[in-house]
Amino acid sequence: MNDPIPNRGTPERILVVDDDEPMRQIIVSMLVHGGYECREAVGGLEALALLESGEEFDLMLTNLMMPQMDGIVLLARTKDKYSDMPVVLETSVYDVSVVVTAIRNGAFDYLLRPFDRDQLLAVMRRALDHHRSTMEQRAYVASLESQVATLTEQLRHRKS
Repeated sequence: MNDPIPNRGTPERILVVDDDEPMRQIIVSMLVHGGYECREAVGGLEALALLESGEEFDLMLTNLMMPQMDGIVLLARTKDKYSDMPVVLETSVYDVSVVVTAIRNGAFDYLLRPFDRDQLLAVMRRALDHHRSTMEQRAYVASLESQVATLTEQLRHRKS
């Protein structure tokens, strides 16, 4: 079993969405012991309310099969407004077409139940590392664009 993830400053925040309370509690316990900060939502509507309240999360882990709003609909609604936040689906549905649909709709990855702590933490780490890398690359490109704009402006003034 892996050791908990070393503290890298502020713990990364994960929104765990699952209508099955015992399963949600197990997942949260594994994530907290893995060094993450978690917030829970009983379903998709509660998850969207938390997101719309301004709370920020580094990742959302959601069950696929939930009443009122399933994980695919939650994924679509989340990707519309919070496109940078990775979403991982967890499910006991062993249907490849469901998994393909989830990935096509923007899910970063999925976990099939039953999964263990190491699997969960590995998927979370991959998703968060990918997210961090994407954000760093985006910031780097923005910095380069800003430098090019500044140098272009300086050249214009020299020619004038």
